[in-house]
Amino acid sequence: MVKTTKRGKTMSPTDAYRKELRKKELKRNKKERKNVREVGILKKDPKTLKDQIQKLEAMKADGALDKARKHKKRQLEDTLNLVIKKRKEYEDKLKEKGEAPVMFSHLGPVQRRTTAEEEERVKHPRPEDSVYHHPTLNPSGAPPPGKPPMFKSSIDGY
Repeated sequence: MVKTTKRGKTMSPTDAYRKELRKKELKRNKKERKNVREVGILKKDPKTLKDQIQKLEAMKADGALDKARKHKKRQLEDTLNLVIKKRKEYEDKLKEKGEAPVMFSHLGPVQRRTTAEEEERVKHPRPEDSVYHHPTLNPSGAPPPGKPPMFKSSIDGY
């Protein structure tokens, strides 16, 4: 089958193939963006959104709600409704599959080690804490010649 351009000219088979690939790529990218947006919505915490809405409602009671804040409140309400709807859909979909839903808002803020643990770690570093550590190639965590010793971050024990 010979494909034609918008102007009616015939298109070479190579160009037709490239055009087809581009169309498939655009479709795949669109689907990927949709999934990323959906995950972002699922990660949002409804409690935080409700708190922000309540603050804006308190400002409304005080009479300090201007046009921009009214718009922000409406956006937050729309987002909250969307989050609740998407979470319900997500939970229903996973229940059909027989899996337990996983939500991200239950994760608290990142916890750091106490200063005593940090000082102990600095005084007596473990080989596993070295950025150069490898279980089979470098079990002692020694740095390469000419490199300073470096250790992993203290966040969450990494």
